[in-house]
Amino acid sequence: MPQTEPKWIDRFFLIAAVLFLTATVGALYTFWVRNSHPPGQPIADLTLNLGGQQVREHCTTCHPQGARPDPGRPGTAVREHPEIAPHLPEKLGCTGCHQGEGMALDVKISHGLPGLGARRVLTGREVQASCYRCHELAPLAGAEKAWQGYRLFLAKACNSCHHIAGLGQGGRFGPDLSRIGSQLGLEKLRQAIREPDAEPANSIMPRFPLSKGQVDKISYFLKSRVADPYYATPMEIQSGRVTLPEVTLAPAGRDLAAGERLLYERQCLACHQFGAEDGRIAPDLSYIGSLRDEAYLRDFLTRPSWRIPGSRMPTVALSDKERDGLTGFLHLQAIGPVALDSTMPGHAGHAGAEPGDPNLAGKQLYMVLCQRCHAAGGDGYGPIQPNLANFPRAFAGNAEFFRRTDQARLNTSVDKGIPGTSMPPYDRLLTAAERDSLLKLIFAAFIGIDPNDKAPPPDLPDRPPTSLTGETTAELFREHCVRCHGAVGTGTGKEALNHLPRPRNLTNRPYFAALDDGRIATAIHAGIPGTAMPAFAESLDVRQLWSLVDKVRTLSGTKP
Repeated sequence: MPQTEPKWIDRFFLIAAVLFLTATVGALYTFWVRNSHPPGQPIADLTLNLGGQQVREHCTTCHPQGARPDPGRPGTAVREHPEIAPHLPEKLGCTGCHQGEGMALDVKISHGLPGLGARRVLTGREVQASCYRCHELAPLAGAEKAWQGYRLFLAKACNSCHHIAGLGQGGRFGPDLSRIGSQLGLEKLRQAIREPDAEPANSIMPRFPLSKGQVDKISYFLKSRVADPYYATPMEIQSGRVTLPEVTLAPAGRDLAAGERLLYERQCLACHQFGAEDGRIAPDLSYIGSLRDEAYLRDFLTRPSWRIPGSRMPTVALSDKERDGLTGFLHLQAIGPVALDSTMPGHAGHAGAEPGDPNLAGKQLYMVLCQRCHAAGGDGYGPIQPNLANFPRAFAGNAEFFRRTDQARLNTSVDKGIPGTSMPPYDRLLTAAERDSLLKLIFAAFIGIDPNDKAPPPDLPDRPPTSLTGETTAELFREHCVRCHGAVGTGTGKEALNHLPRPRNLTNRPYFAALDDGRIATAIHAGIPGTAMPAFAESLDVRQLWSLVDKVRTLSGTKP
């Protein structure tokens, strides 16, 4: 017999639909009653001229003369608008300073649509975020925090990455902020500064060490960057005739050499450390003249990615004279010997080193030269680690890597550095004895094994006389490598963000130019302890292994 659905199901769905519709209509009605304009009450309709722009608003319907309304008595005030002379509320209206949706008759909508909060009503101290919509950017009574926010924006080198109209060339490393105040509310701006990797998760913007007050100040300034400021005509804006003032960033009252002054004026110390000044974002420059030669410094100042592919440092617009001045100053003045006095400005509190400690020199060297990247605990999560192109080698919990690495290679890594990364050569700054004391400390304090405790090298098969075809190798690369290293080998595959250290950038020419084929083959064959790179010894035959070595050579543009 054919089966039929019980008739009660139809009745059930009908009743559910009626109940849902009733609840929806009831919720909408309640919202309308609570938030809509009371019937019968007059609606104020003001038309204002702000900088040649016509602005209409109904705000004084509920806020007579700009005052705070009495919720129980529409049209009456419980608190008058504060004195804002020489401004007149009847001339400025409300939305010019407080924002909001002036033509709305709904309370919630008139106070700013939900979402990103671009039109949310500004209250109290927040109102100064609107001052520079009418006034040109300059010191202004009542807008002190917004002006200080502009100075902070420059002092923290935000314009090295972000473009803002009126600041000349500006940065092209991050989003254009010229109209950000028309797009985001204050809270969203604060969040973007405090937690830059909250959205998007792969953001490369550093998390600057800013106080809550400093974040507020920068947010007030950014909120004033709008698409249609009242102090300029659209033609003036489009033609680039609106400029922002220059600010002196070098400290007053100090006799600075020309090169040292450039460190301040070109905003280097917003991120880097030099002596007692420390931006806590990027490597210490105090001894960079003993670590890098003039050619390296000049190249890096011209385009950082030439020397460190994937570098987070933006290309800073420098004249030839400025570049030469900075290079010369750092090469001649930022030199050793290393100051091991724990009272040295910017280097206090060295790893609990006590007088008479046999590891005293090693601890002090580590805290001055290493902990910034490798961390005081040796786990690689140093204070500037998130801002480096490559994750610093972890010492703690990574004994297997150091068992597989012979002492000669470790010595070379310290003496000559690791090309294509932020690890510099220390052979001109440290003596062999200082290097040995540093490595001794690292093994004792972090790695936890005897330096002579070495594992036998993996049994690496010899290179065969022939390799796979290019098409076959490409398919092999797609099967085993692309998910982490990416289709073109830049280390940005779909699983890259799941791993820290991140997958190696296989297009890093300086790094791979310093490696022989055996090192690359060993990494593929036996894996790399302390990273997500697995061993493929059981997955690849000898021709596949060496064909992938050739693929890495092709991607990096290097030869053995």
